[in-house]
Amino acid sequence: MKKFKLYFDKEKEETWLNEMCGKGLAMTKFFLGVYTFAPCEPGAYIYQIDMPPASGKLWEWCQRKREYVAFVEGTGAEYVCSWGAWVIFRKESAKGEFELYTDAESKIIMYQRIRLLFLAVGLYEFVMSIIDTYNFWNGAKEALMAGKGLADLEGSHFYLSGLAILYLMAICMFTMVVRFTIKIRRVKQEKIFS
Repeated sequence: MKKFKLYFDKEKEETWLNEMCGKGLAMTKFFLGVYTFAPCEPGAYIYQIDMPPASGKLWEWCQRKREYVAFVEGTGAEYVCSWGAWVIFRKESAKGEFELYTDAESKIIMYQRIRLLFLAVGLYEFVMSIIDTYNFWNGAKEALMAGKGLADLEGSHFYLSGLAILYLMAICMFTMVVRFTIKIRRVKQEKIFS
């Protein structure tokens, strides 16, 4: 069975995967928003999603990622798949609780990594939006000066749709930066008051 969903919040995604497993569907693959599920005993697994720390060079990051996967598998968990920076694990429910980050400090560090990723992608999307807006404006200005309307611009509807998508993606990424900043503050407050 395949299902298409887009998540930007790892905790919501984990909740959904664990709910699906509770219904007897274990996630086995992920690619471009498409989740593949196989039948299982209801609640057979507990899913966790993580973004291991990155390093400056791609081959070093790939090596660290492999080491991290091996470390987590050493705890009795199973590597399911990875997508970009994200890694998905599962553990049989019968083997007990499964949580990758149990203390406040490690949760804060993980949330900061995720927030940085969303910030970098958001800034990239925003800069590309500004550049494309500038280019569109110059083309529109030339067309208007030549006595043409915006409708006469070749591909203007397509271009404007693309601009809207870029701006929406930037807004979405910055929204996630705010959400993870709030999560970091909550964990810090919980740490202080516990």
